[in-house]
Formats: sequence, structure tokens, C-alpha cells
Amino acid sequence: MQELIFHIDPDSPVPRYVQVYRHLKNEIMQGRLLPDARLPSIRNLAASLNLSRNTTQLAYEQLLAEGYVRSENKKGYYVEPLPLSQALPPDLRQVRSQTEEEAPADRIDFRLGAVDPEHFPIEKWRLLSNRALKDSSIYTYGDRQGDLLLRQSIAAYLFQSRGVRATPEQIIVGSSTQQLMYLLGAILGGTFDSIGFEEPGYAGAKDVFRELSYRIEPVPVGPNGVHLESLRQVGSRLLYVTPSHQFPLGMIMPIQHRLALLNWAEEKDGYLIEDDYDSEFRYKQKPIPAMFSLNDNERVIYVGTFSKALLPSVRIGYLILPNALLPHYEKKKLLFEPCASGIHQRTLHYFMEEGHFGAHIKKMRSIYKSKMAKIREAVRNYAPPFVQVNDTTMGLHVILTIQTDLTEDELIKKAADRRLKVYKASMFYETPKNDGRVQLLLGFAGLTEKEIERGLQTLLREVL
Repeated sequence: MQELIFHIDPDSPVPRYVQVYRHLKNEIMQGRLLPDARLPSIRNLAASLNLSRNTTQLAYEQLLAEGYVRSENKKGYYVEPLPLSQALPPDLRQVRSQTEEEAPADRIDFRLGAVDPEHFPIEKWRLLSNRALKDSSIYTYGDRQGDLLLRQSIAAYLFQSRGVRATPEQIIVGSSTQQLMYLLGAILGGTFDSIGFEEPGYAGAKDVFRELSYRIEPVPVGPNGVHLESLRQVGSRLLYVTPSHQFPLGMIMPIQHRLALLNWAEEKDGYLIEDDYDSEFRYKQKPIPAMFSLNDNERVIYVGTFSKALLPSVRIGYLILPNALLPHYEKKKLLFEPCASGIHQRTLHYFMEEGHFGAHIKKMRSIYKSKMAKIREAVRNYAPPFVQVNDTTMGLHVILTIQTDLTEDELIKKAADRRLKVYKASMFYETPKNDGRVQLLLGFAGLTEKEIERGLQTLLREVL
């Protein structure tokens, strides 16, 4: 236990308990009061500061309410670990601000999968995490299928936002799309030996199925998504698709195309794996219903994740099985331990139940819409005629298509020399194109609008 002595101004208009609260909060935020450090008792702090016990108790109660400290029965108050180093000390924040202004050549990373670091409601999340830590469920390994309360919240959210009708019994909570695909491979067992993938398509899922000894059958993508005639030529009865926002090209699959894929799965006695990628971040049109919501014949396996809607570090995703596959899962269930943090799962349930998740998505949709508009403005202002940006109205990345004699690696190296990090699209193709065009993927969620402007000006004027 540390002894804390600091100045309290008796003549200040700021109440004394607020002065105590502000000082302790500042010490915690700057790291001078370390995580899990025990604070002086209310009586001892009051005596050392020559204050009433009521004054110090009010300060502690405010810190407790905001999640900076926790109270342990008959032990006292302890500093809570901050889940994220979201709040830099004021002096470091000032240094960072000055550095950004004085060193504009600092690297700008157009990373895919990043999120905006400034607008996550960290205080609400911290309070709800503290509530989860008081739940008796944290002393167990938890339900192998995932926290029941969270599965109920996911079912309610998906029905409201995506038209998906699923029971909590159909939902499996995991840590990521890749981990859930390993689980799915075990559920399907030896029923399938190959799987169709969009070309280009999500490399992370392809790698999992390769590891599971599935044969990968690429199916070309057209303006409406998977090319139906090409699909009929493949032997697989499984197809992995991203209909709401094709990854990485960005088109949206129309309803007629979705129905055609459902018919294909029915005819093949197979399944569609619907990765509802980036479905929350649509900036113009209303959402098209998920394929699972059209799933009267139960031919869709649905997968989603909270990584971009919340934080990648939370690591929570989910799988929804059609009823016909539930007995297969029950047979395999005991082989799998819970793969997502029970504390994060319960916190997310509270976050959704109290309406914070919906409010957060609404706010971030507006912020990301503005960032995408900034990208398009920069392309209009700086792009030479041989550069085009894909026409998408949703998601967290864009694709630049460049007519050039340079290779993809040469362009990426030129960008790196100017402290820009951009990403190649060829990694998502089974057979990369060789047609005199290079495609670069630019994620924008983790950048400020000033960084987007500066980075694209450099890329379009000095690199391409």
C-alpha cells in the first residue's frame, strides 16, 4: 500500500473530493499508480490529507464508478488495469502532437483490419468489464459453445440488423474467423473434400481449409459476385462467399444472385459459408438481407466477427449452424474448449444489452463514411489518369487499380521508401493476374483524415 500525500487547495472553488478524485485519476492515467496497486484506506488517506472521511470516500466512489479502481471486500481499493493504453499522459500526448506536426514524414500505414483508435467508448467498456469481473462465471472455464447471454444478444442483434433468425443453440462463439473455420472443418468431418472460393477471396479462410486437406477450387468473381456458370463447373459442394461486401473487390451481391446460389446449394446437397464481412459499414444503401435470412432450406452456414465493429484485440467471432449440422457439432463439442475470453464475452453482452453497441456502430459508420469520402476526394485531386479507385459504398478499404510497367513489389518498395505502407491484392488470388495492371489495397479505418490526405498525396504524386 502506498502513502499518498499531495496538496489540496482549501480556497479553490473546486470541491475537495473532486480535487482528490482528479489527482488520483491523473496518477493512474500517467502510470504512476500501477495496476493492482493497493490504495490507502479511506481513513488513512483522510488523515494524511487532513480531510474528512466523507470527502475521501466520495472521491473513491467516483473513481470506482468510472472504473479506475475496484473495491475488494474487507481488503480495500485497488487500481484497475486499463484494458487499453487509450489515454496517454498529458505530457506524452503533447509530445505526440508536436511530433506529428514537426515530422510529417512519419510512416503512414494503410493497414487492412485496423480500427479507429480515438473513438472507442473505452470508459463504458471499462465499467462493463468491471461488472463482468464481479460475476461468478469468471471462476469457471465457461460454456464450450460460448456465453449463453452473449449468444442471446447476438441472436437478437442479427435478427434486428440482418434479418437472421437463429436460436442461441445454433450460435457458437469463437475467437476469430480462422479458428471458427477449424471448428467447422471438424464438424463437417469427412463429408467434404473440396471447397469453392471466390477468386479473389479471403486468404485466411483458404489457408485453414488447405491445412485441413481440402482441395481449393477458385471460382471467378464478376460484377454481381461469384460467376454462376463457372460455379457449375466445379466439383465442390461447399462454397465460401462474402455476399454483403465481396472481399477484397467490394461489390454487393444482388438478391437474384443470392437466390441462385441457394438453389445451387440445394441441387448439390451442399452448403454456402456466408462470411458477412463488413456488413455494419454501409454508407448509402440500406442493408440487403443476409443469405441466412433467406435460408428456408437451411443451406447456409453464417460466420461473423466483432473485430472491426469493436476492437481486434477483443477477439470474438461467431458461427451459426443450420439445424441439420447441430447433431454433428454435439458429437464433437467435448473436443473443444472455449476459445474466446469469458470476461470479454460477458462484457460484450452487457455492451449490446444496454444499447452501447448499436450507438457505437452508428457513430463509427458516420466517421468511416467521412474517411472514405476523404479518400475519394484525394484520388480526384491527385490521381493521374492511369489510376482508378473501385466503386464501393461500404467497408473499410478501397482498391487502387494502376496501369503501369512496374511490378506490384516495385510499387510497394517505392511507397515504403517514402514511408508509406500499402498492400498487394495479389495475395488473395490463386492465380495472380498479369495484365499490365497492379492493384493496391488501402485500409483507412486506423488513419486520421489528415493522414489519409497526406498519404494519398504522396502515393499518387510521388510513387505512382
